[in-house]
Amino acid sequence: MTQARRAMADPVYERQWRDYRSRRWWFYAVWLGGFAALALIAFGLLPLIPKAMAGPVFVAAGLAWMLGFVVVAVRLQRFACPRCDGAFFVTSLSYWPFARECRHCGLARD
Repeated sequence: MTQARRAMADPVYERQWRDYRSRRWWFYAVWLGGFAALALIAFGLLPLIPKAMAGPVFVAAGLAWMLGFVVVAVRLQRFACPRCDGAFFVTSLSYWPFARECRHCGLARD
């Protein structure tokens, strides 16, 4: 077993990996849930409200979705490595959201 895998299996890091999974879950929930919410508004609610209000309601919902998406994306991006406490996916010059190991110390992702 490599040192990276041994550290990943270490129960000391379990809380941090749970936090990572929660951040990832929220990212996908807001991203995909936003599509569903906008579709519901566009096809379910907009026909029920006056035409003069339809545009602003749709724009407000879209902006709220984009703001929520940015918040959860930045939160996921800023996940700190359990071992070295550096940004797991970010180096000083690049960001790779699909990294399988810490960009600083090499700890394998859970």
